[in-house]
Amino acid sequence: MTNPQLKYTDGGRSGTMHYSSDESSFDMWYELAAGSAVAFIKIPSINFWEAQTKIPVDQRQAVIGFIGNEVVKNKLNNDGYFLLDDNFIMLYSGKNPDS
Repeated sequence: MTNPQLKYTDGGRSGTMHYSSDESSFDMWYELAAGSAVAFIKIPSINFWEAQTKIPVDQRQAVIGFIGNEVVKNKLNNDGYFLLDDNFIMLYSGKNPDS
């Protein structure tokens, strides 16, 4: 993962995140959430990761970690955290109660 960048196209309560690096680029949609979550970002599942991103699956965790950390930094002013499942990055404001 060389020179990773994340850009946003906002569309009200939803939009697109554009990931790019020297190796690849791909888009993810996001939607603002209600309750304790701030937003959900749809990521390619592990089964389709390489086909949709052109990035080896062994780099998936690093790329997703970069995306989650960048969104927390850019959109939550470093006052938040993210959790993962196979299909989503879930963003929350405040401190992670599990840490």
